[in-house]
Formats: sequence, structure tokens, C-alpha cells
Amino acid sequence: MPEPTRPARPSFLRGLYAGQIRDALLFPFPEPLDRRAPDEARVVRRLLDALRDMRGAGLIDSARFDEEETIPEETLRAMAEAGVLAITVPREYGGLGLSNAGYARVFGEVAALDAALGVLVGVHAGLGCKPLVLFGTAEQKARYLPALARGEMFGAYALTEPETGSDAQHIVTRAEPAEDGSWRITGRKHWIGLGHRAGLVTVFAQTATTGKDGRPTTRPTAFLVRPDMPGFHVVGTVRKLGIRGSTQAELEFRDLVVPADHVLGQVGRGFTIAVTVLNAGRLSLAAGCTQGTKALVGEMARYAEQRIQFGAPLASFEITQRKLSSLAAAAYAGDAMVGHLSAALDRAEVDASLEAAAAKVFASELLWRAADDLVQVAGGRGYVKPYPYERWLRDARINRIFEGANDVLRVFVALNGVQGPAERLRELGAALRRPIDNFNLVAGYATDRVRSALGAPIDRVDVRLHARLLPHQHFLEKHVAELKAATDGAILRHRKKLVERQFVVERLANMGIELYARAATIARTQQLLEARGEGAVEHELALCGLFCVESGRRFRAERELLGGRSEEVDGVRRRVAAAVRAAAGYGVADAVLDRRGEGTEAGAPTVEGTEVAGVGAGEGGSN
Repeated sequence: MPEPTRPARPSFLRGLYAGQIRDALLFPFPEPLDRRAPDEARVVRRLLDALRDMRGAGLIDSARFDEEETIPEETLRAMAEAGVLAITVPREYGGLGLSNAGYARVFGEVAALDAALGVLVGVHAGLGCKPLVLFGTAEQKARYLPALARGEMFGAYALTEPETGSDAQHIVTRAEPAEDGSWRITGRKHWIGLGHRAGLVTVFAQTATTGKDGRPTTRPTAFLVRPDMPGFHVVGTVRKLGIRGSTQAELEFRDLVVPADHVLGQVGRGFTIAVTVLNAGRLSLAAGCTQGTKALVGEMARYAEQRIQFGAPLASFEITQRKLSSLAAAAYAGDAMVGHLSAALDRAEVDASLEAAAAKVFASELLWRAADDLVQVAGGRGYVKPYPYERWLRDARINRIFEGANDVLRVFVALNGVQGPAERLRELGAALRRPIDNFNLVAGYATDRVRSALGAPIDRVDVRLHARLLPHQHFLEKHVAELKAATDGAILRHRKKLVERQFVVERLANMGIELYARAATIARTQQLLEARGEGAVEHELALCGLFCVESGRRFRAERELLGGRSEEVDGVRRRVAAAVRAAAGYGVADAVLDRRGEGTEAGAPTVEGTEVAGVGAGEGGSN
């Protein structure tokens, strides 16, 4: 895995790993659209009303979408006529030109109404239109954006490949220049949403270019591809566990001819396009998962109030109340993260890539927990049709894979977070070899360590929080200092091998994500207190307090896993994993009936007729 690069632009989450609480990046919390952009707010309200009307008219029928594994044309026409497909296209090209915040709110509503429809809108309006909006030439925009805004053609985004997943830097699809200035693309892409029917596909391929050192190298380039270009082939579509109304296709390019004027951006700069678009995609996914969680909390509350068990409503039992309260508090935090992130992505001077990854991880895992808890509360009804609960669970699962698998994003967050402290500690290491000559640097570092141990933050901008929030501020500052200490300790202990110590990296990521969620929650609650007054936000204060307490406990659990006998326990994990890999399975005799030496046990799961134990490394992997 390549070492992450450290952008010059400030990042709130990155600062936490260095013990810095950069208040200016969080306070004041962004005001609602009603206040900062009333005209846009009116457009968003109109779209939300139109979507709900579609649901009422039967045009958004999730059970039908799921059974038929498609979204009917009349639904797509209604979406286009309402302007939902034009939300990211600038007004001068016939779109609505919503900000990131407006887009996130509309997308969240679509995804909460139907997950498959959310995928379609996210692919078209986000992944399909955004690259052209942000990086296209005036001629490219004028040619394609009006048709995309009207829904006369759909946009798609082809990055993911069978061999490399969504690792943009290492895709194997290649583009070679021809003498006439055109390009010839050869390769395959899979899991491409709308790939079977899109009129315009942003395709990423490796191209020859020159590196910073002047030597020849290859880097990704983005191309605007139409299905009528020679060499474009749809291999087929896939059937899925959930989001069945959406369609994902496999595409093959056999010397696909792309005109010279269909290069998007600059040759060799496709990675920048991919990262920028994926950040926006992670915002929309976080918004969709957060709105979906809110909807599921409402469904759970209504069901649990009506369902009588043991002579009382399920909602009266404390185990159900624990589920409801914890999910509601976490949804409040997710909403705060989306509110902060959507505004941060509109600020060119801020780097919000880590925050986008963190919000996506947090919200996608929250929605999965909400769907699972709802199935549990619904009991037998949760597991069968025609009740919708099992479908909601199936639909929720993909979000932990979309827009970067959560395991990969955790590594991304932590390794980028620790890079700043690692550079500083390398400088310190050199200074410690000459302590007299570098007394100021060493003394300053020692002072930082003392302040961190006492919970004192670094690089603070004074923010006066309401008295009800001060206890949460205290523990946030204390935990930021502990994250810095844990980060420094991990760097000093593992040094360059930290990249390979993913047990450690994962814990650091979880700690950072919890702190970002908690900080955003406190900031939003402070804004509500200032806008409405304490008496009007008691419910929000309770949600904030509950989330901060539960988040603090999760943070402490991760911190404790980094200390004590963590290396010993992690060593056992590695040995057990090595044994399971060597045995290609569990590797222990059954406690009831020992069948060793009898061959494969009956009922062993298979993949396409092959024993799971026989699947080779790299086969059947997820993206």
C-alpha cells in the first residue's frame, strides 16, 4: 500500500491525531439551508415534496422494484420531470445547481424512500454528472450536461475492475494514443451502476506520461465514453443480495475508440478526478445512510408500540428502549457529521477527504445496525415477506462496501492521520541524537507531552460552549490528547512497519472516527442552543449526551486494546489466522462427532460448485 501524501489544506480529523482541535474548521456549525441559502432551501423542499408524492402515487414501490429487479420507466420519467436527476448540474446547463448540502439532503431523502433508487440517483447525479461538472471543458459541458439534466441520457462512472477493485492508481485498463489524436482503450470494468444503459460513462485508464523526476511512467486518465463508440461492449449484468432495483453491469473495451476531445481533464490526472468525485460520493452515502437510519428508528418505534408481548408493548421493555435510544443518538451524530461535511466540501481551502471517509464508515455501519435491530424487534415478521424488514436489511449491507470498503477506509483514515505526527517525530529523532544543539525542539516536544497527558489541547481557538456541553468538551479534549499519545506511541513502536500493523491502524482509525463524530455532535448542539435556547432543545441535549457517553466508552475500549498485552494478544491472532489459512478452514475436530479422515463433511458450502476451502487466494474477493 503506498504511503499517503499529506495535503497542505487543513483537516479537522487529521489534526486530532496530532492532538490539535482546530475549532475554526468546526465552529460555527453550518446554519441550515433555510438561513444561509433560502432560495436553494425552497428548491430542496419542492423536490422532497415531489418525492413523497411519487411514493403516495405508487411510483416509488420498493417491493415491486425488489421483485422485478428493475425500476420502471414511468418512475424514471417522473424523477426527471421533477428535476431530481438535475440536482448536480449547474443552472446554465439546465440543472438545479444544488450545493453539496442541498444535494446531500435530496439524496438522503431518495435513499430513505428506496435504497435502489438512491443508488440510481447517486450514480447518475453524483458519479455520472459530477466529473463532467468539475473537470469538463466548456464544450464538453455544453454537449452533454443538458441531456443529463433532463434525464434524456444517464451518466455512469467506470473505475472498478476485477483485478484491482476501486484502487484508481493501479487499474490495469490501458489507453494508447493513436496517430490521429484519438485513444484506444482496452480493459474490463465491473459493478458499474447504469453501465448497461448510460449514454455517457466516465472511464479511467492508465496512460503513459512523465513523472516529476522526468522519467516515463503511467498514470490514470479519465475519458468521456459513449456506448456508440466502436469497441464498447456490455458483457452482462449481475443479480444481487439487495438494492435489486438498481442494475450493475460488466463492461469490456476492445480497442475502444475515443476521440481526442473526450479526454476529461488532463492526461495523467485521473487520480485527482477519482478522489474528488469519491469524496462527494461518500458524503451522499453518509447522508443516505443517516436518513435511512432515521426512517428505520421511526419504523421500530411504531412497530414496538403496537406489538404486544407478555401483556405490554415491546416499546415498554428496556432492551427495546436501549435499541431505540442508542440508534436515535447515533443518528443525531450522523446528521451532525453530514451537516459539517457538506459545508466543508463546499470550502476549497479545506481538505475534507478524511472526514468524508469517516462519515461514510460511521453512517453505513449505523444503518446496518439499525436494520439488524429492527429485524430483531420484528421477530419472525422481520425475516419473511411480505414484510419489508428483511429487504431493508439486505439493502443496507452494500453501503459498507460502496465508495470504498470500510476496512480500506479505516486504513486510509489512520495512515493519513498519523503521517503528520510521524514526520514530526522523525525530526525529533534526529534532534535527540544532538540534544544540546536542539534543546528548544526537544524541550518543546516534552512540553507537548506534558500538556497532552493533562488533557490540554493544542492549537485551540477559543469557543465558549454552553454549560450543559462543558462535560462533553472536557472528555473530548482528554480523549484527543490520548489519541495523540496513542499515535505517537504506535509510530515509535512500529515505525515503518506501522503500515503492516493493521490491528493497530484499525484501532487508531476507530478512535479518530469516534472523536470526529463527537466533535460534530457537540458543535451542532451548541448551534441549536444558540438558535433556540436551552428549553427548546432538551431532546437534542439528551441525544448529544447519550451519544457522547456511548462514544466515550467505545473510544476507551479501543484505547485499552492498544495498551497492556495488546502485542501478545495480536500475536495470538496472527498465529490462529495462519493456522486457519494453512488448513483452509477451521481445522479442529468436531466436539460431538469426529469425522477427520472421512473427507469433506456433507453440507459444506460451495461457490459455483467448488468447495469454499479450495478457492484460491484472490478469487471471489470483494471490491
